[in-house]
Amino acid sequence: MFEISKTDLAGRIGTLYTNHGKIETPAFVPVIHPVKQTIPSKKIKEIGFDLVITNAYITRNSYGDEAIKRGIHDIIDFDSAVMTDSGGYQVLEYGDVEVSPPEMANFEKGILTDFAIPLDKPTGFGLPLKKAEAYVKHTLKVSKQTLEDSEDNGQIWIGPIQGGEHFELVAKSTKSLVKIGFQMLALGSPVEFMVSYEYRLLAQMIVAAKKQMPHSIPLHLFGAGHPLTIPFAIALGCDTFDSASYMLYAKKLRYITDDGTRYLKDITIFPCNCEICSKYTPDEFRQLDETEKINQLAIHNLYAIKLEVDRVKQAIHEGRLWEYVIKKARAHPKLFEMIEVMTENYEFLGLSTPKFKEKSIFLFDRYDQFRPEVQAFHNIVREFKSKKNKLLITKEYNTKPGYLAHQYLALSKKFKDFDSIQVCQYNPQLGLIPIEISDIYPAAHHETSRIDFEPKEFPTFEKTWKNFFKNNKFSEIHYDKNDQFLKYFVKMLPKEIKKKSFS
Repeated sequence: MFEISKTDLAGRIGTLYTNHGKIETPAFVPVIHPVKQTIPSKKIKEIGFDLVITNAYITRNSYGDEAIKRGIHDIIDFDSAVMTDSGGYQVLEYGDVEVSPPEMANFEKGILTDFAIPLDKPTGFGLPLKKAEAYVKHTLKVSKQTLEDSEDNGQIWIGPIQGGEHFELVAKSTKSLVKIGFQMLALGSPVEFMVSYEYRLLAQMIVAAKKQMPHSIPLHLFGAGHPLTIPFAIALGCDTFDSASYMLYAKKLRYITDDGTRYLKDITIFPCNCEICSKYTPDEFRQLDETEKINQLAIHNLYAIKLEVDRVKQAIHEGRLWEYVIKKARAHPKLFEMIEVMTENYEFLGLSTPKFKEKSIFLFDRYDQFRPEVQAFHNIVREFKSKKNKLLITKEYNTKPGYLAHQYLALSKKFKDFDSIQVCQYNPQLGLIPIEISDIYPAAHHETSRIDFEPKEFPTFEKTWKNFFKNNKFSEIHYDKNDQFLKYFVKMLPKEIKKKSFS
């Protein structure tokens, strides 16, 4: 059902196989209203979306038995894959719906949706723990029964993860759904997180779920389709994510850009060349009939979302998803908080990050010490053992690997006993770089900002430094005493190690 072809961080390029064709992931899944949709589904497919989501509960109430006869693809006029929400959103909004979980499950089977979701009980945001526990228990019971009663007809049943900000419940819910046997899972209740700008909580919730999931199971994220959150959602392991944001924003005359939204009235120049923005000037656009204006704006918003997903995909292919996400985080202060979730979970992100990449990585600031590739190198150095009893440390050279640099050649002539000295370069993010392994990735495959860093902000460097001296018995160390960054760590060394300057 799901085939993975490329990974970076917890993000991956994959293929979902359905009864109505293949879907490349990561994929944005536009919401289509089964009754009131004003953007033709054919137009949505033309823009590049091969999977949409619609509401089975509204479909049932609006079409009844006719829906079974016609099937969901005919009703919404879409010939590719369709996902259906069973009414969980309505439960979250209104507290209950007038249909039982088995009835909804039978209906979803009957309309031949490609991805079906059991009628769950969303926890939302702000629910007390005990009530959230009851909701999770109910959802798991319903989900288990639904899957047991399902037919092997090619439909993919998605297990709904609940728990909200109670991450232990999210973990429990995920683990239980995997055990029940769901081929795909979906994380519920993010909309209220996003409305409250609780992006950090959203990231923590995703991680809590992903840590309990086998690599082979895809994860859907309900209601999180804004370009601001898409890169993070993908980087943390979400494969598909739905939203009606393209239309909801359009109705408020909000124009989606790559770093947020703008009110149409505030735009002087369109920062986009999609078919809509190429057709009108902002002034001409504002003069359109209200309905036409909303629909045209919704189409632009779809293009903007599609472009963001494609940019993230390209970043995965290039092995630069970390750089891309860090860059996007500066679009909003609350979004920036998500970086902390990434740095706290570098081991998790490292599980699916390639140890070697075709392209060099960029190191900008203290956050980059937690890049999975950088951490992998630190782990190598922490195990490094030298037979030499003298150590020479310098800043890394522009030329890589270090032993090809002219500065290295100059040092070799400066020290008569150079062959008996262990030479290391260093970099604040990568830490110590023994010259013997300065040619492995990413020691020889990176670019670093040449600015003065505060040594206290590099705990990873400190850990590697202590491990290195624990594993090796150096009687003396040669370094540049004018190097303030290095000087901070030299002070940590035992007094019996002689400190000498070579500057």
